[in-house]
Amino acid sequence: MILDVALLVLLWGATLVRVPTLWRDQRQRALWAAVCAIALAKTVSFGPVAAQVDLPIVPHLLGVTSAFFLQRFIALVTHTGVRSRQLALLLTVLVVLCVLDVIAGGIDTEAELLAGDQGWSVAGYWVVLEAYLGTVLVSTSLLFWRIGGEARARLARAGLRVTAAGTALVACYAAVKGSLILAHNLGTTVAFSTVEPVGRTVQTSGLILTIAGLLVPATRRARAAYAAYRSLLVLRPLWKAMRDAFPEVILFTPRRAVIELAGVDDVHLRLYRRVIEIRDGMLALRPYASPHGPSPDEEAAAIAAALHRRAAGSPLETPGSWAPVGPTMADEVAWLSRVSRGLAGPSRTPTPSGSAR
Repeated sequence: MILDVALLVLLWGATLVRVPTLWRDQRQRALWAAVCAIALAKTVSFGPVAAQVDLPIVPHLLGVTSAFFLQRFIALVTHTGVRSRQLALLLTVLVVLCVLDVIAGGIDTEAELLAGDQGWSVAGYWVVLEAYLGTVLVSTSLLFWRIGGEARARLARAGLRVTAAGTALVACYAAVKGSLILAHNLGTTVAFSTVEPVGRTVQTSGLILTIAGLLVPATRRARAAYAAYRSLLVLRPLWKAMRDAFPEVILFTPRRAVIELAGVDDVHLRLYRRVIEIRDGMLALRPYASPHGPSPDEEAAAIAAALHRRAAGSPLETPGSWAPVGPTMADEVAWLSRVSRGLAGPSRTPTPSGSAR
């Protein structure tokens, strides 16, 4: 039960964390759909939920759907496979499972029921299900293991190898379970009450490894995105002063900016754009800037004074200049962040006429 709860938390956490990747490309969308489908499948098969739903076939159909999206992910990464054929195979498997479930009068998943007398429709159901899942999972394991070997970063390599190990465990579970059910139907005695709990633990552990491995390479991106969001917040007082004084420096509408919040990659673009907008505003403000010292606080004070002069319509005959910064974007962000903190300290910034607020 503890493993099941941990798996559900990990699955839904990964589903939510990876939502921003939907805006990136088809591969990320396929991978997200696979994770979301398996999260739904494990939720429906979770004890308290399963007791309410009472449809054992539903998590199986969701598992097959998850495998299809994994297959699509592999095809998009390796540039192999035809989408129409993969979709046709998915629909065929789903229809066959539904038909066999109806013929069997419902598929039972409890160990005691698996050990009972089963017809060929039940055996066929499990063989089709586990064969499809196992085939896709073996392909997934090989892909992630190969890509892991090519990864340069140690963290990414470890994450991909853990994912490969996890999918391999789930594939082994599928192969063993399908084989045991087939063997039992052929007359071999199988202690499902002993084997099935162990198999479920192996499957759950494999899924935990798979999702944990997928999340590992994302940690670096998450740290970078967090740093960029933090810089956006720090730069906001300086950016807001420039935006209010010179609305024309804004490159996109606020509505577009809200939409872009959904993308992890877009935060870096927004930070880059915010720096450009600040610099454009400071360039337009330069005729009102007096000479000042080289510290961030002195530049912040000079910006506040220049904004007051602009509001009063009093440009300087011999304006000063802003501190030269560079050569990298990181240098710009660091300097402007210190200036923005200085500007946000005391209430120095006027609200000029024609403010964008």
